[in-house]
Amino acid sequence: MLCLLSAAAVADAPPAAPDAAVSFSLVKTGHTHAPAAMIYSGGSFTQTLEVNHVAVLVRHGADLFLFDSGLGRRIAQQYAEDMPWWAKPSFKYEPPVTPARDQLDAAGLRVPRIILSHSHWDHASGLVDFPEAEVWVTPEERAFDQGRGLGFPGAFPSQIGSPDIRWHVYRLQDRPQWSFARSLDLYGDGSAVLVPLEGHTPGAVGLLLTLGPGRQYLFCGDTVWSAAALQQARPKFFLASLIADDDRAGTQRAILQLRELTRQHPGLVVVPAHDAALQDPLGYFPQWVR
Repeated sequence: MLCLLSAAAVADAPPAAPDAAVSFSLVKTGHTHAPAAMIYSGGSFTQTLEVNHVAVLVRHGADLFLFDSGLGRRIAQQYAEDMPWWAKPSFKYEPPVTPARDQLDAAGLRVPRIILSHSHWDHASGLVDFPEAEVWVTPEERAFDQGRGLGFPGAFPSQIGSPDIRWHVYRLQDRPQWSFARSLDLYGDGSAVLVPLEGHTPGAVGLLLTLGPGRQYLFCGDTVWSAAALQQARPKFFLASLIADDDRAGTQRAILQLRELTRQHPGLVVVPAHDAALQDPLGYFPQWVR
């Protein structure tokens, strides 16, 4: 039957009910603070926002994976080695750091794979802490990291250069998901679907989780840094966007696409990677959102 449907019909079809119980937990590895004006265009210089550095732990039945790795055990060394002096006042973290590996080890949990939203320093720092895990990236992101995207503001050599990292390069399929022309259904049941969010980096992806009817979360990486920015379709602060967004026009297209999706799907919660105000009510590991 599915092959007889148009692409538009497939894109608008509701995700299937998950075959297994799906839940997620935000693993907070660190944070910092910044004026709202530095987070998104039009933000206040007098309002201070908490900026989180998280990994997303996803459980599908008995399987676990991480979406991003957050700040890792070697972040101090990586930061000192690869963050330019002029960028440190704006791109920073505050101690203490609680690496995802330490938190998962304490809970007796192991993850066989880490899927990167993109390869920037605060998302890829913990990769070297998981030498046994496959690290999933798109070919566009891997090529970017091996070319003009190597080094700040792209990927830190100290984070992605280890020969111990088990890279797994995957491709999104020509299968529409909502307004996205391509997607990758990780389990074949619509519960965890990767979608393209090019702009911030060429191979950036988002993760759409369906926990149940009307309960959907789209983790959008760094397309926006704040839910307030998404509601107003605001880009990052001009200088921050100029530095951090590889394709500023592409990033803005992704922002507009996400905002339209929230209008079409009122139950959808779009979760920026760094928005503590949105993440705090969801709770942090070992709490789970089910």
